[in-house]
Amino acid sequence: MCDVTGSAAEIVDLWGYADPIIDAEYHNCPAWEWRVAHIYETSDQQYQHIGIPVPRDNTYLTVVVGVPDRRIVGHYLLDLGALYELPESRTK
Repeated sequence: MCDVTGSAAEIVDLWGYADPIIDAEYHNCPAWEWRVAHIYETSDQQYQHIGIPVPRDNTYLTVVVGVPDRRIVGHYLLDLGALYELPESRTK
C-alpha cells in the first residue's frame, strides 16, 4: 500500500456514501470533526482505502474504492489498537 493522501484526486462521492454510515453508527457525536485522515492505494493502483477517524482511539471508518471503475466497493472499521495490541482503544 502506498500513501497517496497528498496527491489523490476525488474519484467518488465519498461523503454521499459515508454520511449515512456515520449517522447510523455515530449519531451521538455531532461535534466530531469528520474528515479524511489518509488514503492508501494498492501498488497496482486498483484500490484505494480511505481512512476517516471515528470517535475511538486508533480506529477508522475505512472506505474501499475501486479506482479504474470509480466505484465504492464497501467499507470496514479498522481498529488499529486491536490489530496491533496497542493500549486499549477508548471512546473520546
